[in-house]
Amino acid sequence: MLAQLHLSDGERRAVAEYLKTFSERFKTEKPLKPISIGTKPPFNAELTVLGKAKYQEAGCGACHGPEGKGDGVSSKDLKDDFGTPILPTNLTLKPFKSGPDAQDVYRTISTGLNGTPMPSYGNALTDKERWAIVSYVMSIATRDRPRGMMGLVGEEIDGMRVDMQAAMAGTMGGRGMMRRGGGMMDRNMDDMMKNRMGR
Repeated sequence: MLAQLHLSDGERRAVAEYLKTFSERFKTEKPLKPISIGTKPPFNAELTVLGKAKYQEAGCGACHGPEGKGDGVSSKDLKDDFGTPILPTNLTLKPFKSGPDAQDVYRTISTGLNGTPMPSYGNALTDKERWAIVSYVMSIATRDRPRGMMGLVGEEIDGMRVDMQAAMAGTMGGRGMMRRGGGMMDRNMDDMMKNRMGR
């Protein structure tokens, strides 16, 4: 998913409201209370060792692999809620899809990821145990994902290709990246590069 810099704030909010019409849950369910992430504890060797032990005890290695490389024994059999094969994240590579910070990893461990096999550990692990796993995960995330055009990584590169093809074909309702007078390519290129590479 790429930042849609050619859309105004109001237009992005309108798109979000439209996307919510795809699921009945937005009509029938009330939002849950936001989780409290709290303050990140100081990461140290003791917490990281505890995190490695909890990573194994909680079964994280079954999907993410014993060393976090996304090659666990279950990794090839995982499917999303639509039955589409899905691979677990390689935790040795950064940035993470859910965000680059320790708080982002804590949130993912606490809530899980709807639609994927990633479960919530909010009730299964204590706050300290979840932070310990975060400390361990951050300690093994030592390599950067390969970057492509404009500093994008992974699926972002495919997204940029689709955006560019759509813009060239004129299928973005006249608001494509290439359109003069409001298209993405009219934006200050320095600002765009900072937005896309700013992690």
